[in-house]
Amino acid sequence: MKNIYKIVGVLLVAYSLVAGMLIPLSTGIVNVSPRVAKGGEPLALQLKAYNANFLKDKDNYEARIRLNPTQAICANKVVVQNDQELTLFFDLPLGKLPTQILTEDGKKSKFPLLEMSGKNNGYSSLESAIYLKDSLVENGRQTFCKVVPFAKVTESKMTFPFLNILEETIRNLFYHVPMWFAMMLLLFISVVYSILYLAMPEKEQYDVQATSFASVGVLFGVVGIATGALWAKHTWGAYWSFDVKQNTSAVALLIYLAYFVLRSSFDDMDKRARVAAIYNIFAFATLIPLLYIVPRMVDSLHPGMGGNPAFSKLDLDNTMRMVFYPAVVGWMMLGIWMSNLGGRIERLMRIKMELEE
Repeated sequence: MKNIYKIVGVLLVAYSLVAGMLIPLSTGIVNVSPRVAKGGEPLALQLKAYNANFLKDKDNYEARIRLNPTQAICANKVVVQNDQELTLFFDLPLGKLPTQILTEDGKKSKFPLLEMSGKNNGYSSLESAIYLKDSLVENGRQTFCKVVPFAKVTESKMTFPFLNILEETIRNLFYHVPMWFAMMLLLFISVVYSILYLAMPEKEQYDVQATSFASVGVLFGVVGIATGALWAKHTWGAYWSFDVKQNTSAVALLIYLAYFVLRSSFDDMDKRARVAAIYNIFAFATLIPLLYIVPRMVDSLHPGMGGNPAFSKLDLDNTMRMVFYPAVVGWMMLGIWMSNLGGRIERLMRIKMELEE
């Protein structure tokens, strides 16, 4: 029974690796041209998509430029060029309507929002898709189509959401973020063992376990930094942009690396264990402000920091949750197993050293 968590952990990690890489992305709008249109003139909007199959839906498309929650301009014609490209035709009226709408908190709105739907390709949208040079109401004449839900579309396959900029790298969510969850759990367990050792110094195994859990926790942190750097290269343009989240994460890992340097500086094992246990407690206490408080106090590119929203219901949808949460639990279980194995190896090495003496 005690080995069940090991089996479950391995299965969950294997599931997240396979599902995270093999489940395709949904159809997404990559680019439109032109990006500027003038009221009172016809508009032929060239659209390029990702992972689409437009030829399959050649005569079953709906599209509209949504100006606000209640008003939209519907395409009067859709011409499919190939599987990934099509042309949308609109008649833009002339009138008085703001071309850029602000939200209640003063931030730029997602409107004008280009929306399209097809029987087999599902729903796709592109925020701030086009800039309208003139407004679009003419002397009270009805020029808008009614904003109603598109015809019900059920995609036949499970997909992850397509997000511009992230594109295929959205899969990194299943590998980058779970590393940090697992790291925090392992380092917390390490601190618990350090406290237990200070309370019961005769229990040498507590020091061994504290060291082992800290080692694996730092390993997971290094992997988290590495996967984050790869993600940053694609989305921010550089592996290391000196974003506050990157910097504080690196500082946190350096603090824990100093834990191992500190241990190696003592020859007396009892003194080493006591000093390291005290340091471990303070090192963990620094993680909270470094990883969760300081990045929220300043501007940051990282999701969830400096007012930059973290993953929302639009990107961490139900399909992604089916992979993300098992990945988090699986890596936690695998980390605990690795830490316990490391502790057993260290205890065997100490027994061997005692026998040799």
